[in-house]
Amino acid sequence: MLMLFVMLPKQKKIFYLLMAFSLPYSVCAFAAPLEDISLATETDRVVATIKLTSAVSNVRYTPAKKSSLLSILLDKVPNGLAKEEWLDNEVLASPPSSLIPSFTVKTNLKNIQPKLVIEFSREAEYTVQMGRDGRSIVVGIKIDTITPKPNVTQIEKILKKFDGNLPLLPEVEVLTTGATDNDKKALTLMLAGRNALAINDNFVAVDTFNKLLLLPPNFYTKDAQEWVGVARERAGQLDKAKLELELYLKLYNDPEDVKRVKLRLASLGQKPSKTLSVTAEASPAKKPFSQTLTYGSVSMHYYQGASKNDTIDSNPLLSGAQNNTTFSALDQSALLTTLYATQRFISESYDNRLVFQETAYTNYLPGQVGRNRVGAAYFELKNKSSDYSIRMGRQTSNGGGVLGRFDGVAAGVGITPSIRINAVAGQLSDYLEGAKPVFYGASLDMGPVTIYAITQKLEDIVERQAVGTEMRYFDTNKTAFLLLDYDTQFAALNVAMLQATYTATSERTYNLFADHRRTPYLSTRNALYGANTTSLTELLQFISEDEVRALAADRTGTSNMAQLGLTQQVSAKWQIGGDVRVSKYETLAASGDPSAVDPNRDPKLALPVVGYVQESVSPGHDWAISQQLIGSNLFSSRDVTVFSLSLMGSTQYHGQSLYIYSRGNFTDKWSMDLSLQLYRQNFESGMTMARVMPMLRTAYQLKQSISLDLDAGVEVTHTEIGTSITEGQRQFFSLGFRWDF
Repeated sequence: MLMLFVMLPKQKKIFYLLMAFSLPYSVCAFAAPLEDISLATETDRVVATIKLTSAVSNVRYTPAKKSSLLSILLDKVPNGLAKEEWLDNEVLASPPSSLIPSFTVKTNLKNIQPKLVIEFSREAEYTVQMGRDGRSIVVGIKIDTITPKPNVTQIEKILKKFDGNLPLLPEVEVLTTGATDNDKKALTLMLAGRNALAINDNFVAVDTFNKLLLLPPNFYTKDAQEWVGVARERAGQLDKAKLELELYLKLYNDPEDVKRVKLRLASLGQKPSKTLSVTAEASPAKKPFSQTLTYGSVSMHYYQGASKNDTIDSNPLLSGAQNNTTFSALDQSALLTTLYATQRFISESYDNRLVFQETAYTNYLPGQVGRNRVGAAYFELKNKSSDYSIRMGRQTSNGGGVLGRFDGVAAGVGITPSIRINAVAGQLSDYLEGAKPVFYGASLDMGPVTIYAITQKLEDIVERQAVGTEMRYFDTNKTAFLLLDYDTQFAALNVAMLQATYTATSERTYNLFADHRRTPYLSTRNALYGANTTSLTELLQFISEDEVRALAADRTGTSNMAQLGLTQQVSAKWQIGGDVRVSKYETLAASGDPSAVDPNRDPKLALPVVGYVQESVSPGHDWAISQQLIGSNLFSSRDVTVFSLSLMGSTQYHGQSLYIYSRGNFTDKWSMDLSLQLYRQNFESGMTMARVMPMLRTAYQLKQSISLDLDAGVEVTHTEIGTSITEGQRQFFSLGFRWDF
């Protein structure tokens, strides 16, 4: 990291120093939901992985196949920690690529219907599915035409002079009608490896050919054994390339193939073999490939909101007398500033990056304080040839049992193409009060399965000790992600979560989400909820460690949720979606010392340190049924319209919601979002609440790197409680800009 910093130009050093000095002041509950966008080349497409900072579910998207505007609807998965508000209108730009159109990803995370909006620079053909880790979205973007010229080594050029049969890219033969499933999988990998070689993505080619060789023997095994050697040679792994080609000669004996592979072996020594009766010309040394990219964005938005409530309280016992009250106030006046900056150093062996994300919330209301949060500030070193990586600094958890954002180190090394060992250690940064937990853990990736163990301490006391697994299954029409986390200290299951999708046909997709979790996560720290201390050490002065752990278990709730969804394409422009969700929070028994809340208690006596938490009775099962009608390209080539109707209820209430949303691009520079929500809820207690909320958002691309946007809306509410009626109105707007650099 120090070496990379020294290499930076002076102005960039100052820039990153300013970032570093802001790190200690991070205390904000805001979070940037977009973490990273990465690109990988496959057979006939580029796969864009959009990494998010927490898990999501129930992903559906529109239009279904091809457009310049893609809208991805999703739900945020509860994480068992304090609620963290995602930033709206956050934007990330795609890394540069010559194979696909550039694009931006923007969050539109209104509480009613969260979504990601992807805008391509030109029309693109794509597929969308959940990522392998449950917290990313994978967009496969079709490559129009492969135009980059192969990067041919000088030695290959020399050999080409005396042997015209030495191919520079693999010739992929067409499968026969009797091909097996393994042959078909191998064909996909063979084409992907060839594609990677064509654009000089040699390490991707090595990985792809290795995946092919891990399949049972098939039609392409022989070719892959040769071309994995070629890919390693181009990646600079000459010793490994020699081993791969020598293995080929041991396995296969076709005379023409043997001659060609021997020529390749000769090239590894930077000169033709002595057995060849050819004089090769000296070749100049190949200039190492390297590239440094610096990119990011700065945005500033001012938010203002004002509320007014008129209450009429009629009491029939007083002959219809009324008590009218009016309350009005400026309830929001704040400036939200976000900064995202990345510097990447890419070479044939390395892909390193320096990342910084920060959110500053300046509150102008009297008596209110601003908040600031550094969401990410890390350096990542990734060696592609030896397959190891290390990330240092503030970062978002990538699984392995780590519960949230942390300051620390995460490292991993690949033992084989399918086995990887990882280690992580650090301090959780999302806790705003009291001491922050520290942790260390390790995990093992074995293809689609990860197993992990983690220990977390607070004030030198073990507060979490868990083992777990993450299992993944992915193919062209089925995906599944399973997470199990078991706390060995409490001997209880902490999380069991399953996400699955099944694409029955090209027009119909099913989604399943099932979740059981302790809320908050099982932790010795939970004993402090309701206690008259914020320190575990102080609590242990009055009760034993076993009693603290029992108290923590008593103060940890349990939630269960299941959701089933369906998306059906009914025409080129329309699709329908439906979801059924059932959830339940279990009853949480009272815990602690009842004398802490006894009204007859002697005030001279000290409060019991354990405090008292009253019983929280389960409200029973909550249910919701939602239907969506989604249209695309109705008025132009870049618009999306959503009609959503929801019915919900429990033993305590029943409600209905209608949501209408439309987004369109009137020109290449001007876009507009319109939405309307109608909501009504009736409680068993007799209370009635209704809300109407129209909103408008417009954005204008002033220059290629600068955009302006304006949000405005009105929320009108009507509430009836007994003889009291309240009419409320809130007006709000935001105005801001974003600069991409």
